[in-house]
Amino acid sequence: MITESALKRISSSVVLNRARTIAARGYPIFNRQVSYRKKLTVLRAAVDTETDWNGPFESTVTIDEAKNTVVGYSCTCTDAEPKSHPGPCKHCLAVVLDFNRNMRSYAGYDPLRFVRTSACIADYLDENEQKPTMDLQLEAPETGTVTFEMELIHYFGDWNVRFKIQGARGSYVVSDITDLLEHCRHGEYHAYGKKLGFTHTKDSFTPYGLAVLQFLEKAQSQRRSFENHSYRGYGLNRIARDLHLSTPELDELLQMHADGRPFMFKDESQSGAKTTKVVLEQGNPDVSIQLKELSAGGFEIVRGRPVNFVNCSSHMYAWQNNRFFQCTDEFRSVAGFLTHVYSNPVNQLFVAEDDLPRFTGIMLPAIERIAQVDVPETLESLRPAPCKLEFYLDRDSSGVEAVCKSLYGQRTFNLFERSAPHDSHIVRDLAAEARARETVQRYIASFDDDGTGHIEDGNSEAMARFAFEGVLELQKLGDVFTTEAFDRLASKRRPSVSVGLSIKSNLIDVSIHADDLPANELAAVLASYREERKYHRMKDGSFLDMSGFDLFQADAVIQELGLSSRQITSGEAEVPVYEAFLLDELVDDDAKDATFTTWVDGFKGIDPDQYIPPIGLNATLRPYQVLGFQWLSGLCDAGFGGILADEMGLGKSLQLITLLLDRRSEARLTGPSLIVCPASLVYNWKAEFERFAPQLDVVTVSGTAAERVAARASRADVLVTSYDLLRRDIGDYESMHFFCEVLDEAQYIKNQATITARAVKRLDALHRFALTGTPIENRLSELWSIFDFLMPGLLGSYKRFRDRYEQPIFDGDTNVSKRLQSAVAPFILRRLKKDVLTDLPEKLESVIYAHLEGKQLELYRAHEQMLRQKIASQTDEDMKDGTQKIEVLAELMHLRQICCDPHLMTSRYNGPAAKLDALSDLIGSCMDAGQKMLVFSQFKSFLDIIADRLDEQRIAHFAITGDTPSAKRLELVERFNADDTPVFLISLKAGGTGLNLTGASVVIHADPWWNAAAQNQATDRAHRIGQTHVVSVHKIIAKDTIEERIMALQDAKRDLAEQIIGATEGSSLATLTKEELLDLLS
Repeated sequence: MITESALKRISSSVVLNRARTIAARGYPIFNRQVSYRKKLTVLRAAVDTETDWNGPFESTVTIDEAKNTVVGYSCTCTDAEPKSHPGPCKHCLAVVLDFNRNMRSYAGYDPLRFVRTSACIADYLDENEQKPTMDLQLEAPETGTVTFEMELIHYFGDWNVRFKIQGARGSYVVSDITDLLEHCRHGEYHAYGKKLGFTHTKDSFTPYGLAVLQFLEKAQSQRRSFENHSYRGYGLNRIARDLHLSTPELDELLQMHADGRPFMFKDESQSGAKTTKVVLEQGNPDVSIQLKELSAGGFEIVRGRPVNFVNCSSHMYAWQNNRFFQCTDEFRSVAGFLTHVYSNPVNQLFVAEDDLPRFTGIMLPAIERIAQVDVPETLESLRPAPCKLEFYLDRDSSGVEAVCKSLYGQRTFNLFERSAPHDSHIVRDLAAEARARETVQRYIASFDDDGTGHIEDGNSEAMARFAFEGVLELQKLGDVFTTEAFDRLASKRRPSVSVGLSIKSNLIDVSIHADDLPANELAAVLASYREERKYHRMKDGSFLDMSGFDLFQADAVIQELGLSSRQITSGEAEVPVYEAFLLDELVDDDAKDATFTTWVDGFKGIDPDQYIPPIGLNATLRPYQVLGFQWLSGLCDAGFGGILADEMGLGKSLQLITLLLDRRSEARLTGPSLIVCPASLVYNWKAEFERFAPQLDVVTVSGTAAERVAARASRADVLVTSYDLLRRDIGDYESMHFFCEVLDEAQYIKNQATITARAVKRLDALHRFALTGTPIENRLSELWSIFDFLMPGLLGSYKRFRDRYEQPIFDGDTNVSKRLQSAVAPFILRRLKKDVLTDLPEKLESVIYAHLEGKQLELYRAHEQMLRQKIASQTDEDMKDGTQKIEVLAELMHLRQICCDPHLMTSRYNGPAAKLDALSDLIGSCMDAGQKMLVFSQFKSFLDIIADRLDEQRIAHFAITGDTPSAKRLELVERFNADDTPVFLISLKAGGTGLNLTGASVVIHADPWWNAAAQNQATDRAHRIGQTHVVSVHKIIAKDTIEERIMALQDAKRDLAEQIIGATEGSSLATLTKEELLDLLS
């Protein structure tokens, strides 16, 4: 890093500013590279400023970071030639600035090569290195005291602004606004003179000072955007002393002074004008107009004291005699006329005699409201006579009719008659008539030749607006006369709708009652409410004003339950009892009868102590697992299904096994339970049952078609099959009845349109549960699909769910999100490791079984049989021979390679790899749960295969093997702990010790290691001081192979396991006897 202060010493401010623009504004800088030569750092990059036709340019800069100096530089641009430009060009300087900000994006960057002082500290030290301490204290302003003084300059319609920056001891003109903004953006120290110098941070400025900076930053950003799109290369993105203002910018600046803050003003349109301090006064300038009668007829308009106006988008301003005004809205209403009067360069303005009636009727009254007007007596006689307005309204089958009249004594005129009679003896009030016409035309658009207005009967919205709003407006202007037929348009009904809830026969009775409203109108009224219509047309043709209706509760209940128009009209509906929890949140307590509240309170208050884990369970449940079992039991007794959504590693399967064991006697009366899971977990489930509930008869439905038929025909307590096989055999399941159907990794049915999702929903089961750590991965429709399996109808059809929940929540409606949560919360139980940490050991370990099939199983059995024969044929003396023992251990290694992936042993293999599939599923589940993981293997070649699979799935990963240099290992570890890369592949030799990988919360051992101490050390890469998450450790074991037997030996014979797995460093298979080796084989 080289500080900007150092760059200033070798370049001009112009070139450095251009370099800042390139580096800060995102012009393309690419092919970034850094290399190191002894104590020097060499930077290389290609720079394209988009304004240079010959770019991009190749720039090279050599820097000495320790001495904070630029040693050398070169560039392919013309400015780099010494004769044309002294010092480095803007491209070279931009590369240095870019390196300061984006070091890690430079290929070859070594973060540990130098310890660098932060840029803001280094620049401050450079600026103040030669200054006495006392001077620094005097020059540095107190926190929050730096502000600005604005000077506005007007010049024939153009506006500019400049600023002075002020501190406690003095003020200076801001000579370059762009430089000021750069100082603030980078927090740089800058001295404006002897009396003011400071570091430009937010804390240095007053609130007004910060407001000015925000205004200037926005102004510069807009100009840069304008230049980039329209006028590239014209330099519009640089602001020096004066900023030319647009009208909205002028308005914004003046509003910043509406609180009375003074500012400087100069009108350079006036000769000899001086800069004056002014404040923005709330009010109007002194405007006077004289109407002078002319001998030739008509009048001359003579203006009084000069006044200038500027009409902005939201406000009108005026200045007069060194006073600045923000005019009133009434003043602004005649701004057009006043602007023409006072901006007319010719001092004579006239009104012809023929236009005097219109002038006195329309313009003169408006002017008199905001100005002093001298009106001659001869003109007073032309003022309009008093006008009375009358409106006659009627309604018939064709719609609404309106006749609008103006009355002057005994004379009457129709306001909309196209050939109205003219009476030269009456001066009509044209302004009053114009206001009346404008008001009527806001509601009525069609008029006959005789001036009668019409609203067609089919235009319900216009009729209702006129009846409820238009009449009130007309009453403000004159007298309104209506017929009884018209009066019936606006209904006086104020109906109220109430909802009642009760429970009978395990169903909810929903009653809906409307006061002062026919039952057959309610559905339509609610539809208008839902569409946010302001008015609703009743069947009798009258209109309801919907603005005062409280229909939210009734409409919410109807919408949530999807009640039909027939049900709404009848006023009664029956819905499943599982809707009670949502209704309990939607409906007020006074709408619920005792049966409803008793049932809801009873379910919420189920005594968990009545559910005691069964005595035969071969496990000690942790407290949160006991609660999970009790929750599942409560749902069973209430006839509901649910999602056990605990985070991975908290033992969802154990909680479910506990439930099935507890319900064993009940289940035997109704049928077996069915567990459907990914193929890689089928045998894992069977192993879990054998471990925790061996008394339950568990059969896997797998293998050939005949084997699956036999499995289904067995009288087992539990059947376990995969999603793929269930889909294939769905016809054979439809005649079966199950006590409980369980979906493990239920996200497999997240797409409701798949054959698998439809298949699991076709089975007949008394109870249904779903196990998944990620019930929602991407879209809410995934949650709907799971609940459509558990309790069809709870969330309605998918179309209704999408319209009612998914789309509004996607659009950010938090109220809808809360309603959905209320609907499903009783049926979802989710705990996170961090929330139950006190109930958990520091390390959760589990075993995942992979079942070898097909060619992989045949290859394994052939090599196992060959090795068994080899060992059996040897004597004890032979086994003591080192050469013989090595051959046996090599063959054991081949067996382990086949368990991992047969490609490790032979490249000609073409068949399945069960462990790779199981590992892929596990990685996917961990990623869905937002977890990062370490994957260990003793075989580097297996890690390569895993990496290829991850590449196919586009899963980012790092890898460390014995070939990885030490420095590179540390770099990868730092990156993994800091970024979001989900997978780190590590070989035992390379990563077993010496690495801190607390960024991961999951450790996966892809194959068991003989040396248990080494395996534990690998686990401790994540499970160590600094780890803030519970660490889940998963061992993937090939079922019915040497790997599983090693695991069994650990449980059955600890002393022997210490030799096999290696409880201490140095223990290995080399110490095993012939008999012990044979025990490892089937």
